[in-house]
This record gives sequence, C-alpha cells and structure tokens, in this order.
Amino acid sequence: MLVASCTKDFIVEDIKNKSITVISPANNLLTTSNQITFWWEELSGAERYNVQVVKPNFASITQIIADTNITGLKYNLTLQPGVYQWRIKAMNAGGSTAYQTYNLTVDTTSNLSSLFVSTIEPANDFLTGNKRVNFSWNTLNAADNYQIVLLNASNGVIKDTTTALITYTYTFAGQGTYSWRVRAMNDFSISQYNTPLTFTIDLTAPAAPVLISPFNGAVVSPTNNLSWNRVGAPDAKYDSVFVASDSLFNNIISKTKTHLQSISINALTNPPPATSTVYWWKLRSVDSVGNRSVYSNQLKFQLNP
Repeated sequence: MLVASCTKDFIVEDIKNKSITVISPANNLLTTSNQITFWWEELSGAERYNVQVVKPNFASITQIIADTNITGLKYNLTLQPGVYQWRIKAMNAGGSTAYQTYNLTVDTTSNLSSLFVSTIEPANDFLTGNKRVNFSWNTLNAADNYQIVLLNASNGVIKDTTTALITYTYTFAGQGTYSWRVRAMNDFSISQYNTPLTFTIDLTAPAAPVLISPFNGAVVSPTNNLSWNRVGAPDAKYDSVFVASDSLFNNIISKTKTHLQSISINALTNPPPATSTVYWWKLRSVDSVGNRSVYSNQLKFQLNP
C-alpha cells in the first residue's frame, strides 16, 4: 500500500529591508490642533505595527506618551502643547523593519475651537459597582473652565455643569449604562467635545450558587470535594466557601475564595480537622465589581479520616 502525504509550508515574507509610507503627520509638522492622527499605508507582509511617541525626543526622553502595537493603519492621540518625536516599524513573525522617526510640535494657542480635551477616567467601557463616579481629564492650555455633560443610555442629559477644575464627582440614582463628554472654554472660544465615553454601573448581585455534593449528612474524607454550580449566576467572578462547626455559622473555621466550582476539603483555607465530626458549609458568589449574592442553601457533612 502506498501512503501519500503532503504538508503545506507557510513562508513568512521578509520585511526587514522594507520601509513604511507614512501619510500623516508630516515630518516636522507644527500644528495648533492637539488631536493627532498617525496614519500610514499598509506594508505587504506586515502583521502589526509598533508606534512609539515620546516627549521631547528619543535621545532625551522625559515622557513616554505611547508604545503600542496595532493591526490597523491609524492611531489617534490627544496631545498637550509641546515638542514630540514619534517612530513606527512594521512587524511579522519573521522580524521587523527598522524604525522610522519623525518630529512633531503641538503649538500653544488661546483659540480652543479646534482642540479636544484629553480624558483620563472613566475610560470607555468602564464597569463599576459604585454609584459614585469620579471624572477627570487633562488641563487644556488657555482653558478657563470645562463643561462636562453626563448622559443616560438614551442620550438624555442627566447633568450639564461647568467647573474650573479638571475633576468632577457625581452620584447616579441607580444602575445602568451612561456616557460622558467634556469640552474646554475661555472668554472667546470653546473646544470640541470628546467622543462620548460609555461606562456601566452594575448594582445587581449574582444569584446564589447551588450546592451539589456531598449530599446532606454524607460521610466523607478530607480528599473528597465540595461541589456546586453557578447556574443562574453567570456573572460571578469567584465564590466564597464557608465551613463552620455549627449550623448557625457562629463558629466559622474556614473561609476560602475560589474561581472553580469544586474544591477538595483538604485544600480549604484552614481545613477542618480530620475527625469524626459534623460540619456545615455554604457559599456566596461575588461578581467582577464586588456585588455579593445571598448565601446558598447549607448542607452538613461528617468528616472521617
């Protein structure tokens, strides 16, 4: 019998001696706009691009603004006035091109109309379990005040206020998805709003886990597992397992945090002594923002050596 086989070889294109065609910003650009789009043409064979931005230059760095790998052909930054250098290289599994370095200056201006405020927190898609949310942004040169607008999921305005500070705190009425935007103002000009940033307040506790085994009153050994499931609690991040020597849990001898849905008795924090004694156990789930479920049902087991 003749057995035939074939393999397909994948050859990674050599890009080491290639260069990237940069579209913007032009080298030595002097601009009063602080919203900078780094844009380049696709390089054949490249899988991703590394973009680095520093202040004032790579020979004497005082601040690293960005060092990121992206698969697209554009990268946006909001920069404060100052002198910058940036560089880019293409990469694939076989290597990379040499860095190409460019100079950039963002000039100061008292006209805010073409500028954007650079936001700090909360970032887009931020998730929190707290109704009190802190907002902050970077100072924009020549700004006297800032207008911050808070919106609900239907883009209805919840709060529209002006402050001379670069921070603002607001307590929301309840959970939900919200967004915020901010712009700067002085006596004769107003900046552009940033793209609205969305965040979610989650105040809903996960459902209680359901205990599976050992069944109530079972006789087990220290190597047996306590098992449960989170059906109905898909957002739970971890469970707290409580073991006590009494049914009222006045004497808790072990409290263990686990990301699993089963744990060996002897793997518990402070596992109960391996004696012919009855113990009770129960759980509660905790989600990613700290919301805690009610306690599960409780079961008892007898532990034998």
